[in-house]
Amino acid sequence: MAPVDNLLKKQLAQIKARALMLAGRASSDDGDSGASSASPPANEIIESVVRTGAVTRGRDFPRAAVTRTEERPRRFPWWFRRRQVREERHGFEGAFQRMLEQLSSGDPLGIEEAVPGLVTATDSAPFYLIRRHGPDLDPLAAEESARFGGFSAWPAGIVRTRVGSHAVDGIEIVKRNGVPDPRGVLFLDIETAGLSANTYAFLVGLMYWEDGRFVSDQVFARDYNEEEGMLRHVRATMERFDTVVTYNGASFDLPFLRQRMTVLRVPDIAPIESVDLLHAARRVYKPVLPNCRLVTVEKHLRGVERVDDIPSRFIPRAYHEFVHTRDARLMRNVVYHNRMDVFTMAVMLNRMGEIPLATQAAGDTIPPPNPPHVTF
Repeated sequence: MAPVDNLLKKQLAQIKARALMLAGRASSDDGDSGASSASPPANEIIESVVRTGAVTRGRDFPRAAVTRTEERPRRFPWWFRRRQVREERHGFEGAFQRMLEQLSSGDPLGIEEAVPGLVTATDSAPFYLIRRHGPDLDPLAAEESARFGGFSAWPAGIVRTRVGSHAVDGIEIVKRNGVPDPRGVLFLDIETAGLSANTYAFLVGLMYWEDGRFVSDQVFARDYNEEEGMLRHVRATMERFDTVVTYNGASFDLPFLRQRMTVLRVPDIAPIESVDLLHAARRVYKPVLPNCRLVTVEKHLRGVERVDDIPSRFIPRAYHEFVHTRDARLMRNVVYHNRMDVFTMAVMLNRMGEIPLATQAAGDTIPPPNPPHVTF
């Protein structure tokens, strides 16, 4: 209670000082006998200097006319003015509308026309499935899938953790003593309608190696109530693999999925090994790149930028716009963004796997790949 008492005493002293100042100012303005009697006794030295004209009392200066309140422009607080200027110059909504005008060209499209797929269901819960493989996935899919099929060891710096909370009856999670089996690796990336835990996941990109090629399954919720079917399909897919590869998934993607599964009463994912490439990418690419964002690493590896991509910060707003208008033109860009994120993980893993074994044993001294080696 002592700090509170001190604070109250300080505030009371400030109030008293303010009241005395106002009372003294009012008495000096009145100029009556009562005010003069309340003023301090005159100093003869100061009075003599004033009489000679060497100095002038402040109260004797001419005062400027005070403008009435209604004639003065309204002045908002500094923080409000700064926020208003920032929103006018760099406002999110203004930037989104400009992006919307650039990407949403042509007539409105339904989701089946914008992104061909199949309406399916898991446990009677519907969702929209977009499947691609080969050149439809990416022009380099055949080359990268061949590299990935020859994996013999996990790259240096790869840390595997365990996620999932229950056993699965009748499903054996194969362990191969640290040697990755391409058939047991699942790449995963999610898109959400916001960053808080009480929002939705509406798109999950899954990519796996099957029959010597990469297959991409993008599970999309066409409305908020299709999230449950999407999550049930994701959970059933993850049960088929022993390792899931993500980019910042250990901190965001996997906890977010498990949180949404809990909210929607979907059983938790089966126990599975998790590899987060973000930590390994920081060790390898941080010395040579301005940042370790996935699009930055992708540009470094491939030497080209994405075409018709949508910035990550606009994706939640674009999904809400689709749900309300049913215009799926922006969803083409969102699906493309998600697919490229998933495919870039495989490209990155391939490049890290090409680092010599002698260098891998050095641990933290892994050098970044030089541009001639990683560009194609």
